Amino acid sequence: MKKKRGWLRVLALVSQLGICMLTAIFFCVLIGNFLVERFHRELLFPAMLVLGILAGLRSCYTVIQRFVDLNKNTSPQHYIEEIKKRKNVETRTQDSEEET
Repeated sequence: MKKKRGWLRVLALVSQLGICMLTAIFFCVLIGNFLVERFHRELLFPAMLVLGILAGLRSCYTVIQRFVDLNKNTSPQHYIEEIKKRKNVETRTQDSEEET
């Protein structure tokens, strides 16, 4: 059943990437347009456009990173469980060493 729904997760990821990219660019373009009208500096618009593109790329990178981490099951709860398992193993080995 999980294999059948894999394409839905990929479709959701692609749509989320598009929304992240477009939102960052849209807001930076709006801010750039406002700054151009307010201060009459024409170089502010391309600078804000580039800033929006870079912000969109960064947000897409974090979304992809979370998606990959979810597939690897490396959530914070997974790390906590691994640490607890290691502590249990260490205490068992220490107890067995003390008994001998």
